[in-house]
Amino acid sequence: MGQYWRLINIDKFEDLGHWGKLGEAFLNEYKLGGAIALLAGSWAGCRIMCIGDYATDCPPNVLTPEEATEINPYDSDDSDDESTPTFYDFTCRFKEIRSGGSIGLRGMVLRNLTKHVYVRRDVVVEELANEQYRGDIGTVLLTNICWSDDSSCAMGLDLSRGGWAGDRFDVVPLSSVEEDEEWEDVTEDQVKLTRLALNC
Repeated sequence: MGQYWRLINIDKFEDLGHWGKLGEAFLNEYKLGGAIALLAGSWAGCRIMCIGDYATDCPPNVLTPEEATEINPYDSDDSDDESTPTFYDFTCRFKEIRSGGSIGLRGMVLRNLTKHVYVRRDVVVEELANEQYRGDIGTVLLTNICWSDDSSCAMGLDLSRGGWAGDRFDVVPLSSVEEDEEWEDVTEDQVKLTRLALNC
């Protein structure tokens, strides 16, 4: 049957509402564009993930000890009680906001501030232009930030344990990273992964 997904901001306790099944989310250019606009604005530097409604836990090292306690103050390793609050339950208290609209993305990059890598929008758009479903940095983001305990994601590729889930992101001009050796360009690898996700 699949599960439903929501894009959440852990730092601001906000989400962008239900996005439907993951395959549907990939095709929603309006919502993906709105998420990218937020990362260029009020969500810049925040911990972001797309959480499936079967998620019980959070990626390692994403939550502070205080946040982990807030999610489940009575956490116990020997508890098999299904009524124990899950990470998904915790995120259901987040405030739903409207997406950030759209912004001009010419010359912009998506930066993963946690991993010090970036993805060039111009290359992603050019490389994925001839695919059945075109990609942008929003689809690259979504390919990497999904999180759930169940691999049912309505796609041929299992994206349920995204390597960037819960990382901090922003969207900035390419000139911010181009000459900075601290940042690694991972655009080509991300194009390959996103192409696999879009063509499944």
